Amino acid sequence: MDRISEDLKQPLVELILSIADDKFILGHRNSDWTGLAPILEEDIAFSSLSQDEISHATVLYQMAAGLVETTADKLAYGRKPEEYRCAQIVELSHDFDWAFSVCRDFFCDHFDYLRLSRLARSSYTPLAQVAARLVPEEEIHVHHIDTLMKRLGSGTKESHDRMQNALERLAPVASGLVEPTKGSELLEKQDIYPVTNPSMFEAWSKKIRQVADAANLKLSLRPMRPDEIGGRRGRHSSEFAALLDELTEVYRLEPEAAW
Repeated sequence: MDRISEDLKQPLVELILSIADDKFILGHRNSDWTGLAPILEEDIAFSSLSQDEISHATVLYQMAAGLVETTADKLAYGRKPEEYRCAQIVELSHDFDWAFSVCRDFFCDHFDYLRLSRLARSSYTPLAQVAARLVPEEEIHVHHIDTLMKRLGSGTKESHDRMQNALERLAPVASGLVEPTKGSELLEKQDIYPVTNPSMFEAWSKKIRQVADAANLKLSLRPMRPDEIGGRRGRHSSEFAALLDELTEVYRLEPEAAW
């Protein structure tokens, strides 16, 4: 179908924003490594992949903006912190810890690949078409990060220990990626967000555990409890407000400017 009913627009916008916000914030965090990554090939790769994330976010903001009659810039830069739908894991400062950034991408890239693959089967044709374009690029991200995980996890004792430590620090918040957005059950009923079997958490956790095992790393994950509230419903980390203030500084000077 090419159109959706009015009652489904806001749930769909919530879902699209959860993906766009994840990518926007993660792309910004990873761009910090430009010129500073530990080896030249990863300096180039991380810069390129960061651009991919921000480009993906732009396309998704444009789609969401069309549904609620606003602009992509207003969605990206003009909301209050509690109106963003990114998972807390993308908000955290890496403090220039390479292992932390690699492991964060590991969790996020695998989830994005599953989420976009699911949306590529959406009954809402415009969304399915956009997702289908992004899936091959996300697959490249997954291949890159899996290779890094295996190299570093199975490398020296220092690289292994730093990767293991990063996984253990991130695992408690990683499951927030799978937190459902408001109204997602309505989208599932209409096949706009097709139901998966096994569940997203099961498929995601199984795949990343396989890679972690191959990298000689231990990984323990638990799903969010039904009563837990995270970034998908506006509860963000203590670092998010300052990060958003930095990201939106130029926009707030002249919100209607065309760049």
